[in-house]
Amino acid sequence: MTDETLRAIGEFLRSVPPPGSFVARRTASAADLAIEVEGIGRLRLPVPMAQARQLRDTARPARYGMGAKTLLDPSVRDTGEIPLALVTVDQDRWHRALAPILEALRFDLGLPPDCELSAELHSMLVYGPRQFFRRHQDSEKSDGMIATLVVTLPSFFEGGELVVEHRGEQVVDRGAPGRLGLVAFYTDCEHEVRPVQLGHRISLTYNLIAGPRAVPTAAPGAPDPAVAALAEHLREHFTTPIPDGHRGQYRPEGPELERPDQLVCLLDHQYSQRGFGWDQLKGADAARVEVLVAAADSAGYGTVLALAEVQDYHSSDDLADEFWMCGRRRRWELVDGNWELVVDDWEPNEMLDEPQEEERTEGSLPIDHPDRMTPAELGRPHRADTRLTWWIDRAGAVTGPVARTVSRSEICVDTTEFEMEPFAVESEGFTGNEGNTVDRWYRRAAVVVRPGSGPA
Repeated sequence: MTDETLRAIGEFLRSVPPPGSFVARRTASAADLAIEVEGIGRLRLPVPMAQARQLRDTARPARYGMGAKTLLDPSVRDTGEIPLALVTVDQDRWHRALAPILEALRFDLGLPPDCELSAELHSMLVYGPRQFFRRHQDSEKSDGMIATLVVTLPSFFEGGELVVEHRGEQVVDRGAPGRLGLVAFYTDCEHEVRPVQLGHRISLTYNLIAGPRAVPTAAPGAPDPAVAALAEHLREHFTTPIPDGHRGQYRPEGPELERPDQLVCLLDHQYSQRGFGWDQLKGADAARVEVLVAAADSAGYGTVLALAEVQDYHSSDDLADEFWMCGRRRRWELVDGNWELVVDDWEPNEMLDEPQEEERTEGSLPIDHPDRMTPAELGRPHRADTRLTWWIDRAGAVTGPVARTVSRSEICVDTTEFEMEPFAVESEGFTGNEGNTVDRWYRRAAVVVRPGSGPA
């Protein structure tokens, strides 16, 4: 049975040990960093309280991106930012110290030895009492950006913890007393800076850029026994006929048997189209893809990287109790970590001739808000559709946008059980014949195995 084969492939890939973590921490001597700020002079490390106050007074309110806009909202981000034009770093001294640290961070993050990391200064931030930055994900600000590096300067502060989370795991960093504290994490990791209670938290943030690295290739000679076993599972997957009904196409006379024409293995990390490629895979993904590519090569199959969209379909009893949702369709989209209501349509129906006003307690979230319509609240979806939208072949050629459907008998989910953040949620109230539904869209990355050289 192909279901048993899919489980075997998934278990094998889960057994591939991740070479590193989603977050890495190191420290460095304060003497390695010489930094001056115009109007203040050279900073002493640890930063004394008087200079910290000067930095706070020099800083301007930090903005954050939302789509094409740059917004200022202290309820989301209450942080001071020192204009980089005022900041001078002794680059020779700092780079001599930073180079071996970047190599250590590369190793800790599980990136391969041929991946060279470089650091690009992005901002200098000052958090005073009660200042914070709410939970968010970083956007890829430069081509090749794979991670963020936060360098916390030694200074007196309480609170202000940097919290980094990925798929249910959490790391909390409080800086390094008397030393520079360095924290690197992948761009898809959610993170926040909790409110500072006392003192000032001062940090430099860097974009970590991954240099080009080799596309995985099969090693010459006989394959590793484990890789050979995985190759045999792949052959079994592609040679075992399955009912055509697995693709949702049952015929009145009964389903015909067809062989699968692809295997889609979903990956752990999230990637944007800009930040996706063979040389931009992160940690555990890189290790698993390397093994799967080796097995596919051994079995004579082609491989491509792909971006996919998964749409989950739910029914909601909660919406049925909301009279104002009758005839209404609303769509929320995630923009730089914040949910925006982008569609709010209403059509006349058998119950209402005109739209009703939303009913909710002041200060509470709307009933259809994604933070309320969570998977735990909705339960398991009654259906899920997956489509490949872009793919990259082994030569690096990109194809897309496309809309290639994936059947459930072709998906190997080699990830943990933690839900990923949807990028869109759409709710529809009762319309007369249907409704009270919630659809959720997720973006996933995958490696696709196919007979031949890749998707046709």
